Amino acid sequence: MTLYNKLGGRKAIMQAMPLLQVRLEQDPCFDLTKFRQEFERSDDLTEFLVFLFGGAPFYDGKPVNALLSPICTCADVYDRFVDHLVAVFFDGTAIAAAEEDLRNLMDRLRPQVLCPKPVAPVLVYSLETDMLSA
Repeated sequence: MTLYNKLGGRKAIMQAMPLLQVRLEQDPCFDLTKFRQEFERSDDLTEFLVFLFGGAPFYDGKPVNALLSPICTCADVYDRFVDHLVAVFFDGTAIAAAEEDLRNLMDRLRPQVLCPKPVAPVLVYSLETDMLSA
């Protein structure tokens, strides 16, 4: 059983988003000025969590570093973000294994959020190379 199923599926994840927003707004460690749009206009965070927890086969939204880096500026703040995720999804009724799964998933994402490595650009041409020389 995936973490997605253990949490209650898409409905549970969508219900948790307003709670997560409130918790992050109340926490002085987070500046949501650049992140508020993720809650108000974009579904990227919701869709990313659905994918991460095993509820979707792919995710085509913002890259995780672009999604979370604006609010997770250092390791301590990232840990607080994970704590808020745990709190909204488990609300004190955590199944130990499921909470551990969530924390492990987020721990594997840590390097991609906090110190992403640059990706070399990919050159794409629509013309054959012999046509370019003409």
